[in-house]
Order: sequence, then C-alpha cells, then structure tokens
Amino acid sequence: MVDLVTIGHVLTDVRMFVDRFPGPDEETKTDDLSIGGGGSAANVAVGASRLGVKSGFIGTIGFDTFGQALLEDLKSQGVDVSNVKVETTVSSGLTFIAVDRKGEVIMFGYTGASDKLSPADLNKNYIAGAEHVHITGLSFETALAAANMAKEAKVVVSFDPGRLMSQMGLKKLSPLLNHVDQVLLNNEEAAELTGEEKLEDAAKLLIELGPKKIIIKKGANGVFAMTPEENFTVPVYPVDVVDTTGAGDAFSSGFITAQLEGKDMKKSVEFANVTANLKVTKSGARSLPTRKEVEKFLAANKS
Repeated sequence: MVDLVTIGHVLTDVRMFVDRFPGPDEETKTDDLSIGGGGSAANVAVGASRLGVKSGFIGTIGFDTFGQALLEDLKSQGVDVSNVKVETTVSSGLTFIAVDRKGEVIMFGYTGASDKLSPADLNKNYIAGAEHVHITGLSFETALAAANMAKEAKVVVSFDPGRLMSQMGLKKLSPLLNHVDQVLLNNEEAAELTGEEKLEDAAKLLIELGPKKIIIKKGANGVFAMTPEENFTVPVYPVDVVDTTGAGDAFSSGFITAQLEGKDMKKSVEFANVTANLKVTKSGARSLPTRKEVEKFLAANKS
C-alpha cells in the first residue's frame, strides 16, 4: 500500500518561454519549447515521491500517445499507477503554458480525459489504505465521494480547490469541506471561495466549516497559516525565479510530506516553502526538488 494517494488531473504540459505576453491580435515568438508531465494531483504525487513518500495517483488518461507517456513518467518517478483509468472516448488532457522573463505564467487548459473520473472509478480500499489523501482538480461529486471514503476510514484529507472549484463558493463546497482536514490554496482563491479579502477572516470561515489547518499562499509575500490554536506567516526565501508553474503543487507535496513525518505546523510550512522555492528556480511543473536538495537548502539557510 501507499502512504499518500492523490486524486485529480494528470496532463501534458506544452511549455514555451517568451520575452513578454502578447496583447490582442499580437504575436510573440519563442525559440524555447518543451513538453512534460503536469496536472496538479499528479504533480503532488511526483513531488512527494521525490521527497521520500510512497505515493499513488488516481486519475484518468486517454488511450493515446500522450496518455502512455504520462503513465510511464509517473511510474519512472516511483508513483503507483495501479488505479489510473484509461478513457477511450476522449484524448488525454493538455495545458498550453507561456512563461515570460519574470517567470510569470499564462495557461490554456484542455482537461480532456482527466475530467472523466467519476465516483464509481474510485477504489475505496485503496483510499482507505493510505495515511493521507490529497484531492484537487476533480468534479464536485467525485471530490465529495473521495473525501467521504477517506473520512470513513479515518484517513487525513487535504484539499486544494484551485481556481475553478474556488469559484463555486462556500455554500456549494461546504458538504465537501466538512470532510476535509487541511485546505491549501492561494490568496486569490481564498478571496474567491470565502468572499473575504482579509486572509485571517477567510481562514476563520474555512475553519468553522470543519478543516483545522488552513494554508494560504501569497506568492512572493510568503505563506499564511491558521489552526484553531494559532496563526502565523512564513516568508519565502529569495531565489532567482525561472518558472512558477507548479509552485503550489510543490508546496503541497512538501507540506504533506512534513505532516506525514509528524512535523508541527510551522516546521511543515517551512519545509513546504523551501520545496516550492526550489521548484521555481527551474522550468517545468515536474522540476521538483529531491529530499537532499530541500535539506541542504534548509541547512544553509538556518536563521
């Protein structure tokens, strides 16, 4: 069995680097294009595996070349893919990503087969056998079913609503949040989800619905964390930013890894921050640091 099960999207990222983003009816050329694995849930599984966690992924690929490449890439990173579904009616998902010279990102997503995971596709025994389940990039019904299965088995559940699910609002997502232990999202998503601009107010609302650990990422301004007992902000480390794609997923993989190891909230956030900081120094969502790289960075930057 695995310690961590992630459930959600696996996608192929088609990535290009440009000097600047074009405006309407403009063209920006690129001489730097690459293709690699992506998708939030799959990224977290890979990130945690590189940090030493036994990880498994539940999601859907198409019956095509892209799908086969995605599957082989996950396997090569030590991720268990025994619960990946192959969908024959639609092609594998793709994300077209443009990265400018500041490392900022614009994305165009075709979710394709990755959106075809239904509650009936979830392996209850596989989920119940894990210590931690991380949910992101799913339909509401599938996410709720996964959270229910995990909580029935007393498995810790973390949830990253992302941009689209955050737009559903608290009223829609409250049945799901009642079965979640940890919420990880960025400041824009927190405001969208809760209707509160102040991070502390947004986190308090989420805690009232059930989750007891709230992480709100603020990009270059650090990370705000809240539990019923405390709240604090951890700054990011200054690094040369190349590509912010997948930084949030890198953070999630670091936080979950630290939590599985029994680290307290602040140590977990610090470990996750370093994981994300190291990721943004390289291009690609799967340019995730190893355990040795994170520990080396932490040792070199002890206050």
